[in-house]
Amino acid sequence: MFDELRRAKEEAEELDLTPVMNLFMVLIPFLLMGAAFFTVGVIPTSTPNHTPGGSNAPPNPASVSASLVIEPDELRLTFSSADVDPAQLDQLSTQWSVENGEMPAQKLQDHLRSVKQKYPKSTTLIVLPSGDLPYQKLVSVLDKTREFKSGATPEGDPIYTELFPVTVFSKLIKEDPAEAAGDDAPGAPAGEAP
Repeated sequence: MFDELRRAKEEAEELDLTPVMNLFMVLIPFLLMGAAFFTVGVIPTSTPNHTPGGSNAPPNPASVSASLVIEPDELRLTFSSADVDPAQLDQLSTQWSVENGEMPAQKLQDHLRSVKQKYPKSTTLIVLPSGDLPYQKLVSVLDKTREFKSGATPEGDPIYTELFPVTVFSKLIKEDPAEAAGDDAPGAPAGEAP
């Protein structure tokens, strides 16, 4: 009886780790191969912050902030600034229609380059994408707003210059026509909702 107990104890102490080691030997190369094909693309952005009371930092002279509304069928570009006359800002604002499903990203880049030449300290672009905009179209537009090819090195490598590198995402809020009518609905007394 004691021999059977001792034999059972010896068998329990000797674990066969060969199958577990074989499993790890097979898994490690697959994990390493999977890591080699995995790359992450990052578009650095930020979100708007609300700071009550404003900022103590002095404003940058002659800088503008661009706001880009990206719809599936058009691009609208407007500008704002505390230092620039609103009439000049209105002249900078423009819009383009999408032609044959292609975003007019090159026209947008050319216009932003002309604004950057006029206001070189400008760096911020507020992007307001439509909710049903395909991701690839958004990325193609953002690529054109961040930098542009300004030349080449003697070896032939391209040289890129910053355009509007600070990208801030915000949400496009569309006004509901029923809410816009609100107090102005016919038959409603002044100051009361219909």
